[in-house]
Amino acid sequence: MASELVKLKQELIAISEASELGFNYTPTAKDQIEALAEKLEALNPTTEPTNNIELIQGRWRLLYSTFGLERETTLQRLSFGKLPNVVVEVTGIFQEVYLIGQQYNNIIEFRTGSDVLGILLVKGRYTIEDSKRLNIDFLSTSVKSANDDLSDDAFYETLGIENELVESTLSFSGWADITFLDENLRLVRGNQQNLYVLLRDEKVSN
Repeated sequence: MASELVKLKQELIAISEASELGFNYTPTAKDQIEALAEKLEALNPTTEPTNNIELIQGRWRLLYSTFGLERETTLQRLSFGKLPNVVVEVTGIFQEVYLIGQQYNNIIEFRTGSDVLGILLVKGRYTIEDSKRLNIDFLSTSVKSANDDLSDDAFYETLGIENELVESTLSFSGWADITFLDENLRLVRGNQQNLYVLLRDEKVSN
């Protein structure tokens, strides 16, 4: 069983990474990812994920999702309609879950047409519903520069937006079922039947 699990994980990670967050997946790859995910879920070594919340804690990199996110999109779409309609290119998506404050935050890294780098943050708070489900309340969204040599004012000027438009409150909720969890891989099924494949990320966020 252990060797089978390792093999399945390696295959799923490789195919998911090749999909580039799901932007470049083919129907064949989608079917392969779904089949591998189901096999791993049947071998889940952590049968009650939310009772082992310390395993969930940390920073995770999204490898693949069926959420339908587009590589070229806008801050408005990424922020659930709250931030300005500025065109950006998504370059990375991360999730951070922490026991302190029951944080459940999504971080989207992006690039503008002028190659300025930015980060969009969606802050959330989780509560445990049962042994595998987390209920998520989404609280706020904001955007900031990821360029160390660029001030916030210069960043907002590059985006063509006013300072008062760079953050907003949110007031909606969802849930996430953790269907596979070990020390470095997490599979999540969302309330819209989406699959998310996440790999633990060692990078410390800003």
